[in-house]
Amino acid sequence: MQENFVIYNEEYVLIKKILDELKHNSGAEIVFITDSEGHCIASTGDLDDSYLNSISSLIAGSISAVNSIAQMLEIDKFTSVLTESDSKSLYVSLINERTMLITIFRKESNLGLVRFRVKNATSELAGVFTTINEKLQSNVFKDDISPFEGVTDEDIDEIFGD
Repeated sequence: MQENFVIYNEEYVLIKKILDELKHNSGAEIVFITDSEGHCIASTGDLDDSYLNSISSLIAGSISAVNSIAQMLEIDKFTSVLTESDSKSLYVSLINERTMLITIFRKESNLGLVRFRVKNATSELAGVFTTINEKLQSNVFKDDISPFEGVTDEDIDEIFGD
């Protein structure tokens, strides 16, 4: 099992901006990022959080299965998967080994445009996640110092309103 993600605010804002631009420029309804364990990291568009979490989990499982097929076919991995219906399509593109970008769009959207925009967004997001990993590698908490050092029970009560 992998460690949970740590995303700094600066990078989260950048991720949200990239997702918003992709949604707007591709005509997508919903755009989100999930990790390989099925946890939604960031999203834009109208979808209930409970559905988003369920969809994230199912997509992570299906991508794992698709990549098992790739190995059987002696392919390293598939980098994208497109699923189409009569009204909507789902386009999944790997950002890196741990994250994937999911774009849900209507039939009326241009598939070529969606693929082009997703490819650009995926490249930008890969850079953001590289920056996050670099920050984590140089983080002062690396020396077994708790990130909660100096946080009192009163601080926690103030944050959560108890």
